[in-house]
Amino acid sequence: GLAPPDRHLHYVLAPCPNTATGPSAAAWRDLGPRYRDSLVRELERRGLDGFGAATEEELLVTPADWTALGHAAGTPFSAAHTFAQTGPFRPANLVSGIDNAVLAGCGTTPGVGVPTVLISGKLAAQRVLGTGRGHRP
Repeated sequence: GLAPPDRHLHYVLAPCPNTATGPSAAAWRDLGPRYRDSLVRELERRGLDGFGAATEEELLVTPADWTALGHAAGTPFSAAHTFAQTGPFRPANLVSGIDNAVLAGCGTTPGVGVPTVLISGKLAAQRVLGTGRGHRP
């Protein structure tokens, strides 16, 4: 594993607003550590006693980091990560009016996250190769 012997690796993912509807990227320099602290308190309240004190190394990624990497509105999720834009409600992988374009990735169906983005790539490949539903000639 990635953790040293007798140590553990934890990944904590928490929702936060994008910089177009929520705090600016600059605000996250101060807000990020405070949000992390509140998350640690909540994890400890839910049973991970001593989680904060036991943390030896951390990497805090906020919308400011995503903005610096060129992600629009400080989000890696493309379309809004809301129920109305998840799974089948995500934009289709076919581009209306363009016969030779098929999309893949987090901005199209089925959505964000490594498993669903891989499925998105498979769906796009099937459309291009003509082995799936709704393939493009």
